Amino acid sequence: MRLRPLAALSAAALLATTACVSTSEETRPQPRPSVSKEEVTPIETPDDAPEVTVVDTSPGGEKDTDPLWQGLAEAAEKDTEAYLKVYVHTGNPEVPETGETTVTADSPDSVSVTVDAENVDDDLSPFLLIHGTFDVDEIGNSAYTLKTVDDEDIPELDPKGPDDEARCTADDAQDRIGLAANDLAEDSSRREEFRQQWGGSPRVWWGIQKTAISLGQEGGVAGDFLTEACSEYLQ
Repeated sequence: MRLRPLAALSAAALLATTACVSTSEETRPQPRPSVSKEEVTPIETPDDAPEVTVVDTSPGGEKDTDPLWQGLAEAAEKDTEAYLKVYVHTGNPEVPETGETTVTADSPDSVSVTVDAENVDDDLSPFLLIHGTFDVDEIGNSAYTLKTVDDEDIPELDPKGPDDEARCTADDAQDRIGLAANDLAEDSSRREEFRQQWGGSPRVWWGIQKTAISLGQEGGVAGDFLTEACSEYLQ
């Protein structure tokens, strides 16, 4: 089943935030869409993995909502290596063939990361994937440079859930994705739980996070993030 275009997913998320439905006679709870429980394969960190590992999709924005920024800050503070496999939604997804490139999310107040171009993939453009193990240097309040130590992936750290296509074309896609965004907005402490469930679909996971942040900060969705995440699969 293909998703409907335009704001269908964002509308589902907004609907899920409505606690009650008013009628002329009463106010009653709005029933949540019924979806099956998420199946999650536990992620086991290898003993030889770096102390700091970030396998995620960055929502961009301020440090307190961005796991990439938090991981870089921890690695720089501890003077330790960081393993990164992080997707970043950028406004300028051009990646040179050689030399260094700077990756910055297209959200205000985002961290900037300067890294070897060979360690940045643009297969999901405008999402850029920074991957490898790096030495991390902080060069400003929101800027870091990475020196490549190893360009090998650590597949054991990858979330094992469905990919973007499976998520976006599922029969219950609108209900399931909208509920995830709403539930994350209501309880940000569950972020790691949602990362393990949704991290295998990096574009959808980005849309969920962006929608949740918008709902939490503004009480509404300032952008059609969920539809954008699934745009490749919309009719």
